[in-house]
This record gives sequence, C-alpha cells and structure tokens, in this order.
Amino acid sequence: MVVRRPGLVFLVLAGFASIVPAAHAAPSFGNAAVRCAWPVESTPTKANVLYPDANATYWTTPFVATRTTRLTLTGKFPEARYFSIQAYSSDAQLYSVNGVDSSITDFEITPNRRHGNPWKSANARPGSTYTVRLVPRPRAGMRNALPVAPTTPTGPLVRGLPKRTGFVMIRVYLPEGNDPGTVTLPSIRITEAGKAARTLRPCARPQRTPSATSTIRSKAMRRALSSLLGGSGSFASKVCTIDCPASLAFFKAGASSTPFPNSASGYAAALYQPADGYVTVVTATMPTSSSAAGTAPAPWPATGIDLRYWSFCNYVYSPPFPVVTDDGQLGCVADEDLPLLGGTATVVISSNADRPASTLGPGAAIGWLPTQSNSSARELVAIRNMLAAPGFDNSVMGASAANDPTAAQAAMGSYYPLATQCTTTTFARGGVAGCFATPASPS
Repeated sequence: MVVRRPGLVFLVLAGFASIVPAAHAAPSFGNAAVRCAWPVESTPTKANVLYPDANATYWTTPFVATRTTRLTLTGKFPEARYFSIQAYSSDAQLYSVNGVDSSITDFEITPNRRHGNPWKSANARPGSTYTVRLVPRPRAGMRNALPVAPTTPTGPLVRGLPKRTGFVMIRVYLPEGNDPGTVTLPSIRITEAGKAARTLRPCARPQRTPSATSTIRSKAMRRALSSLLGGSGSFASKVCTIDCPASLAFFKAGASSTPFPNSASGYAAALYQPADGYVTVVTATMPTSSSAAGTAPAPWPATGIDLRYWSFCNYVYSPPFPVVTDDGQLGCVADEDLPLLGGTATVVISSNADRPASTLGPGAAIGWLPTQSNSSARELVAIRNMLAAPGFDNSVMGASAANDPTAAQAAMGSYYPLATQCTTTTFARGGVAGCFATPASPS
C-alpha cells in the first residue's frame, strides 16, 4: 500500500514539550530568560507526552543564536547505553553548516586531554570528560564542533519567538540503574559579543509538575511548557484520519517535518484498535544489539552488533500521545528485557485482565505490554531501531518513504515485523501460532 499523503506525523521526543506553542503568540526572549542549564527534563513520569521511550530521558535548553553566540558544553561521559547532543533550529529541525551536522553521538565525541571516551575505548576511566562547542561557522574536521544555528534563519515552531531561537538537547538511553539521577549533566557557557560570558549550571530542580517552571523567566515560555506538559494543546493535525497505513501493517514513522528528530533513530510503527477480549501479537526477527552492555557504554561499532539499541513501546494514538501506563506498568520494553527465541521476539499487547498466562513469570518466553484502560482510542506499537552499525542495511531507517508499509518491508527484509489480533479464547487454545492462523479483529 502506497500512502498518497503522509498524514501521520510520529513525534518521537518528549522533550518537544519544552517549546511547543501555546494557543497565543509569545513575545521574544533572550538568553537571559534561561536561568540554568537543562530546565526541562522529560521522562514518562514527568512529561508523558509525544511518544517517549520509558528507558530514556531527554534534557532541553532553549537559547537565541545571534551572529556571535557560542555555547560551550563541558561535562562527564555518562554511564549509559546511548548518549547524544543535538542542536535544533527554531523550526525544531536538525541542520548543517559548511557540511557540519548539528548532531553528535557518544562515540563521535573526542574526550578532553588525558581522558578517554568509553564508546571508543574499553579502558576509558570513569569520570572522563568532554567539551562540545556550538559555534557560528564550524569547519569540517573541527573537534566536537556543532553549528549554533543554520545559515538561514527558519520560521519558528513557537509563534512569536525569534527566528534564531535554538534548542540544545541531550538524550540518554538506559543510564546506570536506569535512573536519570545518575547522569551528571554538563554546564553551558554562553558567550556573545558585547556581553559578559555566563555559565549555566545544571538546574537543581528541573520541572517536576507542569507549573514548576521558574527556571525559565519568560512567561510565554512557561505557559507553553505548562500547556504541553499538562497534555493540552492542538494536536489534531498529528492524527492520521485519511490515507492511513492499514491496521497492523508496520511502516517507517515520521518524516523530515517531525519536530526534534533523532538522527540516529528510526521507528517501525503500526496502528491497531485494542478491545476487551482480544490480544494483539507482534513477532519479529530482531537485529543483534548492545544489550549485553546493559546500562554501560561499550565500544562502537562492534563486531557482530547490528544496532546500539532497540525497544518495543505501545502508545495511545490520541493527544497528547503518551506511552501506555496501566497499574504502574509502562508500555515499553528494552532489548535487554525481552526474551528471544532463535533471534525472534514475540510481544503480546492486552489489558491486564486479558493478559495471557504464558507472558507471566520470570521464565516467560513471550513479552507483554499493556493497553490503556477505559479508552476507545486507537493505539500504536513502535519498534525503535537506534544507531545502525556500518554494513547493517536492514534497519527501518533505510526505508525509502515514511508511512508506507511496502517501503518498510523492502528495507527491513527478514527483520520486518508481523502483527495480528485474535480473541483471548483463540490465544489460550493455540498460542501465537493459533492467533496468526485464526485472526480476528474487534468490530
């Protein structure tokens, strides 16, 4: 099926909540509006909006890029599976200047003198440090340099903000103990011609509730943050209503217009309708990943490893697009926590009441994710493919078109996921094979 109009936009970053427009225009703000570094910390428990991964944390700092603005980030490499620093223009897109991209991933960062990068050397000592600079005109080959803004200012995502608004973001997946509190965030030093340099230390209290936003002086920015973290705002245009991919057919989610994309990630996603008395079953041959590293860095690339990380997550396909939570259970499972049989992962998605016994217990060979209770909304299951190794050509990232199952299948080949639905009775009698042999969808 070829989708004629890509009506589905898959937003993949909960950090989007920090700077999405409120319903009215916002006045301009300067760099003095931000009092400390990383005022926005996004996790499913702090900001469960816009398709977060329950195993990741996103930190965001807004700024204004004048012709002389420079940002210097100085910090320690985190103990984590994945780490990146990315800068976005006012339209929430990545960019490049002089062939230098606005994104740098952990293994690409050169450590400070006499230190080591744990994603390049297994002998790097704990606490090794790095310095990354955002500068106006980087050149190819400059060490740890990103462009602070695109050559041509873009129309702002937030109505009323300066065209040269920028956003710097840190992503960390699977930090030590899966606890974002273990991550030591870098300081940010801001220099501008004619102004005294300012060093922003990491905020002591990033937002904990939608209204706890005193780390940003701008009232308009606080209103926008509170609106998004509270799950309000206009998201109707982000819901596919016509020319949608077929139910249970996986497609590459997102497009170049997706706000705050991660240059290292791709998403195979499928829409479906959950219902009481039914289970949804997803099965896929999975690429190898760095799961053996757990929540620690490991040299990259590595022989025999296809992806740095993959996960299955289940989302409510209705504004504000949260990851499903039910009775304290989050609807995401990371590669290290999902059993594989012969390289194949199988996940059952259902309500707690309809959860099959075969998914229970520490020895279960089948994974399980919850559906949303008391909701008639469609849901969306997504398989993240993060950071494909050189030579691995079957990631969904290689699909030629978004929202097109045919393109996704052509790119993924034998790794293309399959999904079906059946009644709980059918699954109880025949298991996964019985469900695929006798599918049934809610009316």
